Amino acid sequence: MAVLLPALVAAAVLLIARRTLAAFAGLGVALGYLVAHILLLGSIELDPLAAVERMPWIVLAIGVLVTVGGERPGSLGEAALLVASVAGAWWITESARAHEFAGSAGGLLVGGLALAACAGSQFVRAISAAAPRWAPPLLPAIAALLLAPALVMGRSAVLGQLSGAVAAACVAATMLCRREGWAQLGVLVAVAAVPVIPFLAACGTLYGYLDPWAAVFLGLAPLAAAFGLRREGDWSLAWGLGGLVLVSAVGLVLAYLGLPAPSPYEY
Repeated sequence: MAVLLPALVAAAVLLIARRTLAAFAGLGVALGYLVAHILLLGSIELDPLAAVERMPWIVLAIGVLVTVGGERPGSLGEAALLVASVAGAWWITESARAHEFAGSAGGLLVGGLALAACAGSQFVRAISAAAPRWAPPLLPAIAALLLAPALVMGRSAVLGQLSGAVAAACVAATMLCRREGWAQLGVLVAVAAVPVIPFLAACGTLYGYLDPWAAVFLGLAPLAAAFGLRREGDWSLAWGLGGLVLVSAVGLVLAYLGLPAPSPYEY
């Protein structure tokens, strides 16, 4: 249910957006994620301390900004998304920076995570101009689907299911966007979903046992879809998906090789 229900919620949001205002599609992933979080962890905390409890607010903030900005947000909308990415990166890494990543290492962590989140959204917008209308939401769907088992291997089963919820919401958008007139909705779903992937990967390695290099590859996987961009202005589906899957596969292998040793307390 933690994976199926987010897909149904995202589909319902897209159907409402199709009939009312297309920009509402930006909330599809956020609301689907909130439902999955409530099913797995209970009600959302108003003053969260743990990074996993902070994620729903970050995802919702990104969804709201995407909804307000629409398909073409302009420089102000892009700046707002960058600020939200920096704030989200700062918030979820707070505990790790206090104990492990002091000084410049913490700054690099926040900056790299924020750039990975924001740049992924920009690449999705560029790809959507030349890709089939169902391709943009397919990219974060594949990335989140491949991230989920890596998080489970890092003993982060809840994060793995939340990543699966993001994948399910994007799959629902992909299926609906195969119909005529749904292209704008698919772009908004993808733009809102891509930043969630590096944040989940960071949570897996900072507060779980996911190998750090595996988290880097999996978090940057959506950016690898840019390999399909051509000088002529089109986008190759085979090269784009191939780059995304290849980078994710490297991350999965690293996650497998970095599996933590079993603890005697688990038996």
